[in-house]
Amino acid sequence: VGLGGVVSGGVAGLLPGDPMGGVLQGVPRFTQLISSIEDEDDKKLEEAAAAIQRSFEAQGSEQMLADFFDAFTAVVLEGDLVRKEKPVAPYVYLISRIPEPYKTKARDVLIQKILKFLTLKRSADCVRAEFFAHAEAFAALVKLEFVSIKGAATTIHTLLKKEENRCAALTMLGKTVELCLDILTDKCDPAVLRDLRQTLDSITDPVYEYDIAYIKENMNWQGSSAGGALAAGKQLVPHRSYEGHRTVIFSLAYDPSRELVVSASKDGRVLTWGKDGKQLDSLELPRHYACSMDINPKHSVLYMCGVSKDSSQSSGKEAYPAVLAYVLCGDSPKWQPHGILEKQETKVISSVKASVYGAGNQFVTGETMRDTHNESTRSVVCCYDIHSSHRGTFDSLLPVIVFEEHQDIITCLAAVPRSEHCFLSGSRDCRVLLWDTRVPKSVGTLLGHEGTVTSVSASEHLVVTGGLDKRVMTFDTRTMWTMSHVQSRALSTVILDESAVLKVVLGHGTEAAASTLLGLYQLNLSSGEYHQVGGFPEHPSGGGGGMARATRYHDLTWNADRTVLFAAGDDMRIDEYRKT
Repeated sequence: VGLGGVVSGGVAGLLPGDPMGGVLQGVPRFTQLISSIEDEDDKKLEEAAAAIQRSFEAQGSEQMLADFFDAFTAVVLEGDLVRKEKPVAPYVYLISRIPEPYKTKARDVLIQKILKFLTLKRSADCVRAEFFAHAEAFAALVKLEFVSIKGAATTIHTLLKKEENRCAALTMLGKTVELCLDILTDKCDPAVLRDLRQTLDSITDPVYEYDIAYIKENMNWQGSSAGGALAAGKQLVPHRSYEGHRTVIFSLAYDPSRELVVSASKDGRVLTWGKDGKQLDSLELPRHYACSMDINPKHSVLYMCGVSKDSSQSSGKEAYPAVLAYVLCGDSPKWQPHGILEKQETKVISSVKASVYGAGNQFVTGETMRDTHNESTRSVVCCYDIHSSHRGTFDSLLPVIVFEEHQDIITCLAAVPRSEHCFLSGSRDCRVLLWDTRVPKSVGTLLGHEGTVTSVSASEHLVVTGGLDKRVMTFDTRTMWTMSHVQSRALSTVILDESAVLKVVLGHGTEAAASTLLGLYQLNLSSGEYHQVGGFPEHPSGGGGGMARATRYHDLTWNADRTVLFAAGDDMRIDEYRKT
């Protein structure tokens, strides 16, 4: 259309009622107007829309339209809204307030720009955050009836059939279902919807399984589906066990870059295992044992939450709660001490999670702090950056951010994949909170548990949690990325065996594994299907009448491609399960 890329001219002077009240013109002026819209502030949105409308009514021109569109693109499709994954639908409303003939021209240019970006070739595992804003803007145009629902559905259907466009097409459809469900079900041609559903039924890639389940559930499309690991017969079966610990194992971690498993037991022993199941390294922590640990594979750092051993008191030196850091150097699988961050003012450090999606070397902890003024405690989430130490040592590290909203001990943490800023925390206060390190408070709450949340695991859109209330709950984060704090209810809830859930970890798509006080389970979260995984024999030689060894797994972790599950707990062994 020839409207983009022109940055000059614009509206001269101050228009009556202009909320900016200044002398900015052209692109800067429109940028300021569009950026003035604040979180969930309808008044700000209306003020900006009215000012833009008056501008075009007073001195509308092709140049003004070019300036507006350049500003709109910079703020809405390329700026902080995209980086922070904030909703863009309210901003698209601004276009509806532009008077004709400029409204139609703005619509046409925006549709062209959106589709050009969404039809770029992408792999199934691409970073979807790059085109969330474009997909939502497309859905917003449909909601405003700037794009016919039949035309939108036909375009999505065409893209779905192309493997290189499928990821973007499913995101477009998901956003259209989210914003325009009533229009889809009431106004779209039934034949177009039938073709769209048939194409969805033909997609079997597990990467898209949850997207398809979300769309079908909302569209009330029952019947065939992409199917999950259970339906396809890819079930977890016992493979082998690793022995070397002398006491109960509390924590596991997996290093995908070196294909190493690390396990930690109550006596302070930390063992490292190769992909062949052989022990490669052994650490004996002198004053602590690790109740939680995680690995940053980019920097080869192992973080552990150190709890004082009972025997440490007899050594004459009190062991305070600590974060212990070890590193791997070169190709050696031997962990070397990097530092120990002991915290006298802390009662317990209960959980740790490395931030593996950014370029830095950050980690997050759940800590219960002593309040010396009133002899109470407070539970905080602390974010650390190794490169922020003033003295250059790990031992002197201070948190760069402290979040204080949980009302009881923080029991678990999870990173949000592909986001260097977002993570989740679960607590004994029955809540799971969503955090963004660029925001001073939590941005979401996952509700539904009635007991301690023991575990949380996240994929790009999916969050699964487990608790002492026996529940495994599934949430969709796409319903949470709004302009302010959101309370989200579970999409589904499963009770496996009437006992507490100890750990739950997401696998491919909607597949998950969970351990309870009574067993290990494999689940398909989209269908609600689950089964108990068969255990290892009590006697490997075949004796014992074929009885399965009873065990209680405190921790689970997958390998890099989610085909091997490692489980460890009370019986002091690491059990390896493989999908077949």
